[in-house]
Amino acid sequence: MRKLKFTNKPKSVETEIDELFKEKTPVTMDIIQDQIEHADTSIHCPESVKAEDLKDVKKHPELYIEINMVRKIRIVDNFYISANLKEFNYKDRKYTINEEYVYFLPTKSGYIMPTAFYYEFNKLPTSFKQTNKGITGKALSLLYDENLYKDLFSEDENKYNFIIVILLIISLISYAGGIYLYFT
Repeated sequence: MRKLKFTNKPKSVETEIDELFKEKTPVTMDIIQDQIEHADTSIHCPESVKAEDLKDVKKHPELYIEINMVRKIRIVDNFYISANLKEFNYKDRKYTINEEYVYFLPTKSGYIMPTAFYYEFNKLPTSFKQTNKGITGKALSLLYDENLYKDLFSEDENKYNFIIVILLIISLISYAGGIYLYFT
């Protein structure tokens, strides 16, 4: 049997810990970075509109698309890009812009903005096309219409109770008359 020789000396625990904690560049967490950066911009997307150009977005919203990126940490990063782009970069990936999935949504300031929604690491935008094969929303709203059920549960029950009592008295008199005629 051969004996194996180890030529590498084992590292001490202190040197391994030092190597683990050595950082060449300081890394900021994404959550902290999102709080530092200006709203409606993103440092992760080079095509994003910069903070000084945001006034142009409000003047000409038809020239820009609002991108809402739902990230893995469940934070939505929203930013604007130019509408003439067919794809954009976010972090290390390219995302394509499909015009079928661009929606027009109203904003707080009153103008309508083209908007697309993406999940991080999914290159295609999210669709909100209704895939339900059942009852539509309009049909459900008609079913829950209060006026449809007013006649079924009428509040004027005294009128109906009076008619029922009269019919019961008439049927009781005719039953008693039938019994009298049958036995005589």
